Amino acid sequence: MTDVLSRACDYARDIERVIALLLNYRTAVNLHDTYPHPWRLRLLLSSRVWDAAQDSRIWEDANGRPAAFAMLWRRRPDSPYLALERFVDPAGVTDDLIPAVLQWAAARAQAIAQELGEPLTLHTNRLATAVHPHDPLETYGFTPLPPDPDAQGVYFARPLPDDIPAPTLPRGYLIRPLQSAAELEAYGELYDFTAVHPHHRQEMFDSDEYNHLVAVADTGQFVAYCEYAFCRAEWAQSGRRRGWIDYIGVRPENQRQGLGRAMLLAGLRQLQAAGVEVALLGTMNSNKTAVNLYETTGFTRLATPETPAYQKIYWPHA
Repeated sequence: MTDVLSRACDYARDIERVIALLLNYRTAVNLHDTYPHPWRLRLLLSSRVWDAAQDSRIWEDANGRPAAFAMLWRRRPDSPYLALERFVDPAGVTDDLIPAVLQWAAARAQAIAQELGEPLTLHTNRLATAVHPHDPLETYGFTPLPPDPDAQGVYFARPLPDDIPAPTLPRGYLIRPLQSAAELEAYGELYDFTAVHPHHRQEMFDSDEYNHLVAVADTGQFVAYCEYAFCRAEWAQSGRRRGWIDYIGVRPENQRQGLGRAMLLAGLRQLQAAGVEVALLGTMNSNKTAVNLYETTGFTRLATPETPAYQKIYWPHA
């Protein structure tokens, strides 16, 4: 591969350059309404890549400009399900760059299967044809996954006019932002989705583009949360002021009191105040409770085409 070298991605050194590469890719293929948005990419790279030195990679040209990025991530370090996330610079794609990325991913997936001592399934999605029409996944042994109508990712959007209803809370609760880094430990006990690296949680807390709302009982206990985000660099590049409702959760013992709806409305009002014109979020169509909440608070389902999904199974050598 002429004048393009690869190395492990160093989060502190490379994250802004990787984000810029992601935005170039999203702009070229008009994927600003899907995952991973810039803050979701930060989460994956900081908290789902368990061996950054081996499981993340950046390809650079002779001038040090990123040409491609890839990472292998999973929710737990012992999971036999691995995801390959990759994107390329639309202006610098070459016929040998994509195979180089796949060769790296294949070698590392095989090594992880060997470490686990059990079969490993590697999942990925086809690159957008607008950027590279000949993604050679099948040449490298990947097989297409037929869409599962009962387990599909769906995206929702809601314009943010002036008439967002104020959240209604049960007696004895209030909604407020996290007030200091000292509250992050208590917040981590409430947050029940998946683990987040403490350094990344601090990074999000320090940014004015990522925010945490909590519902607080009169006892002082955190009982619900909403995380919302936006990216001004993406606004400038896309010309669209999109924002995301990333996560909403309620303690099991405090559910069925309207707290989820209240947190969602509070998050929407905060996005609106930050200058967001359209709020986005994603979920699985099988999550009927979430889908009902979103549809009854003004969200409409986007007709976002599913990117073709592929998988390959790696077996440990005897």
